[in-house]
Amino acid sequence: MSAPFARDRTFWDRMGRAVVIGSLAGAAVVAFTQLVKLGTDLIWPEDIDYGWLGGEWWWVVVLGSAGLIVGVMRVVLRVPDDLSGSLTILQQGAVDRSAALQAIAISVVSLVGGSSLGPFDGGIRSGAMVGDWYATVRGLPEREKQVATTSGINGSLAGLLTAPILATLLATELRWPERRDYYRVLLPSLTAALFGFAVNFAVVGDTFLGVFGLPDYDVRYWHFGLAVVLGVVAACLVWVMGTTVYYLRRWLIPLLTHQVVRSTIGGLALGVIALLVPLTLASGKGQMAAAIADFENLGALLLVVVVVAKILALSLSLATGFIGGPVMPSLFIGGISGLAIHVLVPDIPIALAFSAMLVAVPGVSVGAPFSMVLLAGLTVGTGAVNATVAGVAVITSYTLTAGVGWFGLPTDRAVVDIDEVTTTQTELFAVGDEGVETGT
Repeated sequence: MSAPFARDRTFWDRMGRAVVIGSLAGAAVVAFTQLVKLGTDLIWPEDIDYGWLGGEWWWVVVLGSAGLIVGVMRVVLRVPDDLSGSLTILQQGAVDRSAALQAIAISVVSLVGGSSLGPFDGGIRSGAMVGDWYATVRGLPEREKQVATTSGINGSLAGLLTAPILATLLATELRWPERRDYYRVLLPSLTAALFGFAVNFAVVGDTFLGVFGLPDYDVRYWHFGLAVVLGVVAACLVWVMGTTVYYLRRWLIPLLTHQVVRSTIGGLALGVIALLVPLTLASGKGQMAAAIADFENLGALLLVVVVVAKILALSLSLATGFIGGPVMPSLFIGGISGLAIHVLVPDIPIALAFSAMLVAVPGVSVGAPFSMVLLAGLTVGTGAVNATVAGVAVITSYTLTAGVGWFGLPTDRAVVDIDEVTTTQTELFAVGDEGVETGT
């Protein structure tokens, strides 16, 4: 048996560094999110008509301009097409600081401009940059530099998700560290996450928890069978998402070889989609809350159209050069699908349909099923028993896709090979092109 890890001075060195790095990473993600919020509040109105054709023509101009700016920034700042994605950064515990600030700046423009992406990439990249910078300044060896970078990622994720334990679980699941190093890395990561959350909460004073609060329901035995069906539906949706991204990337990148042209056309297309279906605008967090409040008036047909349009908008955002994360859009696609299912079959409790689909879709697309089960209980506010129903849906969708190999995407790199812990997981949204990766 190995010696108790807490007797090792290296462990306590990591814990001490985690306090500093976590706090700095929390401050970095506050700066990132507040900059995005400032720009979003400045450009986009608070009152939006989310009905049919409720968008405004000037949205097309804004999104097209955002695409133009993104394209120019990528060219001028020399951001390569094969920029490492956020999952790659997390799994390798390393970030290219020479391109990090440029990518974060482009992510801010992408999010403020209304692209169908979320802040995950900017948060991951900010924290990784802080950890890497700290390790470089201190002259730490390569192994400790990797731990410092991972601590920075956890600190920023905790601030971004406003849930330190969830942030640590998510980062651990995605990174899949070797068992012998589990607690040596996990505890400094959690420490960094706690301090990152503390800094963010002290400044922002808001959390992601309970944001989609829905009425509780009494669990029945047939709900678990229903969850299996919902898991199959979620697996189908993920297949559609992955296939759409795959073919758009194969068609658009060779056709529109100039980055400025490609991102400008992408922005204009996103603007048209948002004009026709306003709920597809931006990452989807605020739009999902609006849909929950008014789902009966929106109707099943519009909700289904929103899901399809959001998949197209997310795919266009990633294929045309915008930088951001598909985690929040994936949650949106799953949640809106759940609302549509409830409207179509009112006997299915809304909290069941919503929470199960909310987490079953990203549980596959992101590759973190256990984190998604926890997320269902934290964001929807359902009890532990109710969360198990969502867990069945996640397990079903993930097992069918990653375990059994059903609903296979056009490439075998879509999901992590859990039997090979040294293999870097390639995110679902970067499939289909060996030379190009996008943010999460």
